[in-house]
Amino acid sequence: MQNEFGLPSCDDPQLVAAHIRELKPTSTALAAFDADGTLWRGDVADGFTEWMIDRQQISGELWDEYLKIYADDSVAGCIFLLRLYRGKTRQQVIDNAARYWRETRREWIPEVVAAVQHLHRQGYEIWICSGTPSDFLGPLRDALPIAQIVAMDFACDAEGKILGTPAGIPCAGAGKAKKLLQQIGQRELALGVGNGDLDTAMMAMAAHAWGVFPNRQFASECAKRGWPVLPRPADFVEEAKFAAREP
Repeated sequence: MQNEFGLPSCDDPQLVAAHIRELKPTSTALAAFDADGTLWRGDVADGFTEWMIDRQQISGELWDEYLKIYADDSVAGCIFLLRLYRGKTRQQVIDNAARYWRETRREWIPEVVAAVQHLHRQGYEIWICSGTPSDFLGPLRDALPIAQIVAMDFACDAEGKILGTPAGIPCAGAGKAKKLLQQIGQRELALGVGNGDLDTAMMAMAAHAWGVFPNRQFASECAKRGWPVLPRPADFVEEAKFAAREP
């Protein structure tokens, strides 16, 4: 059974990993999850941007340059993507993102969805910490019990138009950890969950961490740090922009 977001039913307790079940109930702790590639396969940042280009809501002139920059430096790529939205208003982006989420479906990762739902029932606040623009992810609050979204934010001019640069700390790579820390302060981060090197600093902040569908390099990093991983299934297909970087 699925809801309007294509979210599968994850009621089977066997889907909840043992190390997640071992986390004690709480009324104060947080659990932080990356979004793209962690909660679902694929990438909303790219999927939504291509959807916007196809509908001529934004220009695709910078798309190839974005892919090239991302291949060389993923943090710089996350920041560069904001340029494609220059001149739009945040409200235009938010409204289009709501439509995108209604018209498209994510390929959710059941074990991670089950972990989110289990931890929420155990009293954890579920936070998202993502390099994807926060205005792309708003509908996620209606799909899962998300308390807060910490992500890439658009800087805007006095008229509310997007400048193409990030507001505040760019939420990618080490910036994820810095921005998350800025917002949680002294609160306990019990768990950090991510799928790649952009998440390492954020995950290292937490008392416990979990790697999801890691490539060989990130799996090795998780092993060095003693972090459990959810291995890639046999039918896993790497996104084209990442495949070229596979070790």
